[in-house]
Amino acid sequence: MTRIKTAFVLVLATLVVAVAVPTAHAAGVGVASLRIVSPHAYQVFQRDDGGHGDILVSGRAVGLGRHLEVRWGGEPWAPFTCRSDGTFALQLGERPAGQATLKVRSASRHDIIISRPYVGIGDIYVVAGQSNASGRGTSPNWYTNPVMRAALFGNDDRWKELIDPVDGVAGQVDRVSADPQAGGSVWPLLATGLMAAENVPVAFVPCAKGTTPIRRWVEDASAPYSRSTLYGSMLRRVRAVGGRVRAVLFWQGEADARKFTPQETYSAALRSLSAALAQDCGAPLVAAQIGDFDTPRYSPQGVDAIRLAQQQAWRAGWALAGPVLYDIDLHGGAHFTRWDEELVAARRWAAAILATVLRREVPSAPTLKSARYDGVLTVTLRFDCGGASLRPGQAGGLVLRAAGEPVQVAAAVTSGDMVLLSIAAPAHPPLTVSLGSGRESAGQPVPVEGSPWALPAEVFVDAPVVMSGE
Repeated sequence: MTRIKTAFVLVLATLVVAVAVPTAHAAGVGVASLRIVSPHAYQVFQRDDGGHGDILVSGRAVGLGRHLEVRWGGEPWAPFTCRSDGTFALQLGERPAGQATLKVRSASRHDIIISRPYVGIGDIYVVAGQSNASGRGTSPNWYTNPVMRAALFGNDDRWKELIDPVDGVAGQVDRVSADPQAGGSVWPLLATGLMAAENVPVAFVPCAKGTTPIRRWVEDASAPYSRSTLYGSMLRRVRAVGGRVRAVLFWQGEADARKFTPQETYSAALRSLSAALAQDCGAPLVAAQIGDFDTPRYSPQGVDAIRLAQQQAWRAGWALAGPVLYDIDLHGGAHFTRWDEELVAARRWAAAILATVLRREVPSAPTLKSARYDGVLTVTLRFDCGGASLRPGQAGGLVLRAAGEPVQVAAAVTSGDMVLLSIAAPAHPPLTVSLGSGRESAGQPVPVEGSPWALPAEVFVDAPVVMSGE
């Protein structure tokens, strides 16, 4: 059992707000009341790998005797008995994923009843990282679903319907992650995609904080549960939502790119964070790759180091692969602020989560297998596309260098699992090729796999190009 689960009932009892429904006794003496402490409207309980979960029901009945009934959705009413002081706590165990109204009523007086709408069993995602995780959109986004409601366990420790700003500071409990600049975000758009794909409700727990370097997210071994640290505050909120979440979505790295954090240092920090989360709450870390940036504040070298560190962590299994974002042009900024940018990022988050967390059949991003030069005018790049092909057409964002100097590429065309680069004049080895280095690929038609997801090829920087026949 992870360290975090044992404290769930205690934390829940201290955090939630009970609601009472008073009514007079039939005899006219005293007041009968019924209240539910758990669950709340819009609350989501984490489903297990088999698609089932437990709903914790607790509260108190006064003046109604000890016999009550409970139901979730269209289930039959199930009887249960209160303690002598009227309190009750029970689990509706092994319920299938879904969302419905939960009701508790007196067994003898059916008019005394309390309802909690949109109680769900589905997936809970913690959002951590810096400003793009917090959200810097210029306008709020909305989710859509014909039946289900997406949920938010806000910074005020209250369950509610998912709304932007997801990371809003109203009623903030843990000031360590307060982010007054939070605005529109990708998370409602991601909720739309995940609920459509999985047909279960989703919930988000915002914990992000702008401008934070990765060292502030790594567990403090001397005070792992301190609410004054970002990691400790995140764990406290995991406890508050039941001790189990599907994954931690980590979107961070820009601060480290500006500080020139070395690749190995950053990758090791991801490894430490991922290991701590696995131990403390049994949740995987899904690490996004940082996207575009503004050149006055960032350097290509600093950004390349973080992108490659994130990719290194994916390939080593230290973190699950999040979205690849280097090709989205942020128009001279480092924040996803416009709806079209946020929509692409949300789709790639959905593809990453479906593939790596939920193990669904989603294409993988192409990776470079080999690069060869025929010695005349053609460089052939071959990609691993998981048995599929690249989307046909012109390709951009690729940079070829000979002895460190740029080589003019006259044309780049995809064919099957290859990109054929035609150069203007013969080049002198040694040759290297890059994709996603600095801002070279921002806004360019980079090679993508051929499915509707159109996932871009992973970054490579100064990959060696060998001569044909070698």
